[in-house]
Amino acid sequence: MAYRSTPYPNHKAMTQQFFLKGLSRPVFETEFVSIFLDQSLKLLLLVWKRQITLAERKEGFLKGLELTRQHRLTAWLIDDLQLSIITPEEKEWVLTQFQEEASQTTIQKLAVVTPDFYPSLVANTEFTEKGKQGYQAKGIIQHEVFIDYSSALSWLLAPTEEAPDA
Repeated sequence: MAYRSTPYPNHKAMTQQFFLKGLSRPVFETEFVSIFLDQSLKLLLLVWKRQITLAERKEGFLKGLELTRQHRLTAWLIDDLQLSIITPEEKEWVLTQFQEEASQTTIQKLAVVTPDFYPSLVANTEFTEKGKQGYQAKGIIQHEVFIDYSSALSWLLAPTEEAPDA
């Protein structure tokens, strides 16, 4: 089934319901983020509920890193479907402090699901490429961006490619 360029009204709810049916309640929740774990898949799902601030991004991501360390998780799925913008300050923090901390954990793959909105995709292309380069330079984390859960999960759950020996 092809992904529709204009999602139907309950797209997000239906996608999450399909994916989350195997997960119980969030292990962490605020008015702006929900974090779920699937320990059998070593997967963390972080869902932003609305547009967030830098402080909120830090709180959600740092809690995710804490849970990752506790449960030795290897995959992250970040749901950015409710976000319309990422500020320059957020980009800077993600590309520096977050990447540094994430690279010292067991995370091997990090997938982001973003809205299928052309201006957003174009605006974030440079940020995405810098993110990929930064993760690879600091360690083994592979990073990809998707417009649907199905593709993101397929990639996350596929065997991790080994880096060639240097």
